[in-house]
Amino acid sequence: MYHLDEVKKRKQEEEFLRLPALLYKIEEENNWVSPLYSDTKNFFNPKKNPLFKEGEVSRWLLYDVNKHLIGRIAAFYWNHSTTTKENPLGYFGFFECTDDKRGAEYLFRAATKWLSEKGLNSMQGPFHLGGPGFFTGSLIRGFFEPVYGVPYNFSFYNDLFLNFGFSEVSRMETYRIMLKDSNNWKFIGKKVLNFYHDLRYRIETYDPKKCRKFSEDFTIIFNKFWAGLPGMAPMTTERAINRCRLLRPVLVKKTIFFIYFEEEPVAFFIAVPDIHQVIKKFKGTYNLFDRLRLWLAVNIFKKIHILSGLIYGIVPEHQNQNIEAVLLCSLKEQVKQNKLNYNELKLSRVGAFAPDMKKVAEQLDGKIYHQYVTYQLLFDEFGKVKTDSNSTPDTDV
Repeated sequence: MYHLDEVKKRKQEEEFLRLPALLYKIEEENNWVSPLYSDTKNFFNPKKNPLFKEGEVSRWLLYDVNKHLIGRIAAFYWNHSTTTKENPLGYFGFFECTDDKRGAEYLFRAATKWLSEKGLNSMQGPFHLGGPGFFTGSLIRGFFEPVYGVPYNFSFYNDLFLNFGFSEVSRMETYRIMLKDSNNWKFIGKKVLNFYHDLRYRIETYDPKKCRKFSEDFTIIFNKFWAGLPGMAPMTTERAINRCRLLRPVLVKKTIFFIYFEEEPVAFFIAVPDIHQVIKKFKGTYNLFDRLRLWLAVNIFKKIHILSGLIYGIVPEHQNQNIEAVLLCSLKEQVKQNKLNYNELKLSRVGAFAPDMKKVAEQLDGKIYHQYVTYQLLFDEFGKVKTDSNSTPDTDV
């Protein structure tokens, strides 16, 4: 017998935060890196997460017959996703559970029931409340130490999703690309010479003093490239500014840049130090001393040698013009010219929707480091899962 509780009390919030550390410690899963507890708290704080102005969220904890905590899940939606008449869409995320098919079903059904009561008839996930594409998907390949911004989970999670009736809706990869000089980089460099001779284009590196301007440009490009893809709510300038402020401690001006065509923003690339190399030692805490340790590691001691390519975007009108190659070549040139202490890039969110970026990554001898999947589940008109005769019947908690 299982017991399911909706998270409403402070004690439950703490259990929600600390469950992953308990599960991965029990299984001796050493590659897992604990998210910062303060970040997770802020994701569910309406005062600090602008997404709450655009939607609603609920979350649950699952206990076994011995009252041991064994699982959690969150369900949420954005107002824009409810306006699609054909298939109103909700989302789930923050899923963690023991290898217990029956227990996982209780969590999935809780999310399904809540979303269906909100008028939604399907859900996708796992997604996150931290920003565009942040920790999106379920890892299915490359169970190595995760790069910052990329999900990590037990391999059996994918079986739990599929057994319940989820189907794959999208797949993305993280590519590992070495930044040292090579014939591959020379080849790509020759492909972009025409770009640098075209005076209509210019590249501008990020300046934190112009946070609002770059956030506005980011919003324009993001909504043309990413909005509409699974889990990507349309961006607003307010949310872009919020992410900019949250990431401020790890932003490196020379590894974030925008491309303009006749002064109109057409592309961006955001890479940050892979802070997992440092925060894995924090074990979820992020006090004043930890902040100082992170700042020193990034800015003074230069202990981080890997860049995490968090997100990029190119407006449709300027795709198929080698802009992808320009973005990566510009990053490498910035690293080399400024003698930045990075020797590899983990480029995330490369998928079928961006075939040119995938092609350039492979031309640079990039290897798939992580592969993660987004799933979708359809409901019927009663808010139950569309099942076949072999599915587990619905039961009360």
